[in-house]
Amino acid sequence: MKREASAKHSSKSLPTVVIKIGTSSLIRPQQNCLNLTSLASIVETVRDLKNEGYNVILVSSGAVGVGCQRLGLDTRPSELAKKQALAAVGQVHLMRYYDDLFSACGLTCSQVLLTLDNIANRGQYLNAANTLAALLDYGVVPVINENDTVAVEQLSIGDNDTLSAQVATIVQASWLFLLTDVDALYTANPSKDPDAQPIHTVRDLFSLEVDTSTKGTQWGTGGMATKLTAARIATTGGCHTVISHFAKPENVLKILRGEQVGTVIHAHAAPAKGRKRWVLSVPVKGEVWLDPGAVRAVRDRRCSLFSAGVIHVVGEFQPHDVVRVCDGTGREFGRGLITMSHTDVIKVRGMSSRNFYKTLGSHHGDEEIVHRINLCLLVHRRTSTGDEALDAHDSDDDEEDERGLSPAGLSRSQTPVVGVSVLNGGGGSGSNMGKIEEDASSAAIAEVDVRARLELLTARAESGEANWQAEAAAAAQAESKSDQLAAAAAGGGSGAGEDVNEEGWMPK
Repeated sequence: MKREASAKHSSKSLPTVVIKIGTSSLIRPQQNCLNLTSLASIVETVRDLKNEGYNVILVSSGAVGVGCQRLGLDTRPSELAKKQALAAVGQVHLMRYYDDLFSACGLTCSQVLLTLDNIANRGQYLNAANTLAALLDYGVVPVINENDTVAVEQLSIGDNDTLSAQVATIVQASWLFLLTDVDALYTANPSKDPDAQPIHTVRDLFSLEVDTSTKGTQWGTGGMATKLTAARIATTGGCHTVISHFAKPENVLKILRGEQVGTVIHAHAAPAKGRKRWVLSVPVKGEVWLDPGAVRAVRDRRCSLFSAGVIHVVGEFQPHDVVRVCDGTGREFGRGLITMSHTDVIKVRGMSSRNFYKTLGSHHGDEEIVHRINLCLLVHRRTSTGDEALDAHDSDDDEEDERGLSPAGLSRSQTPVVGVSVLNGGGGSGSNMGKIEEDASSAAIAEVDVRARLELLTARAESGEANWQAEAAAAAQAESKSDQLAAAAAGGGSGAGEDVNEEGWMPK
């Protein structure tokens, strides 16, 4: 039976589907022109999904390709300024086609241009979530593209694959469809290996071993590797991800009805929430590689990352940037907000807690390089016991705050990006100040938590040559005490414990 979409129902009550269509799907390579047949088929599929009771968001590439067509260019230029100029030309014509086709189907579409840098700011992230929710409530189909005219780093491989995954996490979508020029994910490149087999279901993306050597086309910038990266982001945020052929958009409905076509990558059973979902949306600036012991501690026991476990640093980053957290082979399994610059991490990598402060000085704050509250795992934790307790603790740390709050302000529980002050030099907006005043109720718990941390640091300073195991035991005891205090306070009905758990700078 069809689910009838009704104006009486909020968009939040309807499942949301995000469909990403790439440049290679929209441009005919031989004729160097827009593939209107594919475009019309996609729009008709969106109409059918709406009739079935789904919210639909379309993430569309193609602005640069359409710009090339309009200006009679045979190849895509490599210079950034020229690509941005072509995007400006192509975007207006691409949206004209979308508007005509959606109008013919009795639907209204809207244009939304985003960059990853925009949604890296917590306030803008919340604004984007609220705006998209309002558009869906109106029954509009948002057509989202990257703002290529002003974006810099995002005109690179995987831009809109990644962007579609970010959009899926922002709107808490149920499904993300990546429509491409292959009908499924294969064990090898099917154009080169006749023995390549399709993979229809993936439940553990981290352990998947496939050939991702296929690069983007001359008109597009994506490839299979970028789609798997997008899938890691989306599935971590609780969104099933599908890789399917653009020439068969009707497969979208078939997959939603349970038919085995394309490749379905299943979402995590315990998806990231709140600030951790936001961390997934922030552009990555570097990597930290860990030794096996640190990998087990961070991935399986959900510990914070300390300097002793770091063996290698990639890239240049500053405090509050997002970095990839990788194992010793460079394989990413998490993302988190870093607390120090790449130069400081290089100085203290492999060091114990005692040597950490000797190197950086006692004025340095917490020794966690990535606090567990600001760490989002991209893999299922691999532990045989304690999953229920860990998932329950995750729920406490990841309390939702994305809708129904003041979207423009940054509260204390929202880590600002580099160069953005929470109080903005004393000139914060009223909504910002109001939110900070609301958070003042957590001050008592914060003081208790800080005192526990100071007691720990004092004990470490007085211990002299105490071994690392003793320090770790003291840290675990203080952490357990802090958790009990926060849980007791939260049980009193004030809800302050939730704010304490959200604070990245708060020792836990």
